[in-house]
Amino acid sequence: MINFLFSKNKTGFIDGTIKKPDTSAAEYMNWIRYDTMIKGWLNTTMEKEIRNSVTYFGTAEEIWKDLKERFGKQSAPRAYEIKQILTTTRQDGASVSTYYTKLWVLWDELQFVLPTLRCSCSGCSCEVGREMMNLKDREKLYDFLLGLDADLSTIRTQILAMNPTPTLSTTYHLASKDDQ
Repeated sequence: MINFLFSKNKTGFIDGTIKKPDTSAAEYMNWIRYDTMIKGWLNTTMEKEIRNSVTYFGTAEEIWKDLKERFGKQSAPRAYEIKQILTTTRQDGASVSTYYTKLWVLWDELQFVLPTLRCSCSGCSCEVGREMMNLKDREKLYDFLLGLDADLSTIRTQILAMNPTPTLSTTYHLASKDDQ
């Protein structure tokens, strides 16, 4: 949403840098129109339950502040919930592409609620930084392989036997090719 608003030069409505003018100001009606439009954009991107909880906020900025307060923080309980979902997510007859996309959505949300620690070196070229990235990538690789359907067990075994272990991207392409 931030990227979308930035592309429309409207982030000031949610971060408060574009202040609501007095009702007597000439630009008041334009401000109201833009704010209403942004509230509409925000509402259309929300799940119904969340949308219902912000219905009576007066401005896009108020909606954004509430959403940021509720969902924009590191959250151990949500991270735990996502990790639980990841352990039970399976291909279940879907295409490899659909399954992989489902996992990416979960991985992205997990990264948002529980960002990965980064080393303090410039460009993350130290051994610790590389090892942290490798661990995260291997975890995703294993998540992906764990949920593949039984008919892909041969390719899973072949991938796990490879030395060095292929990247997640390579693994996806191999499984996807085998799924066709």
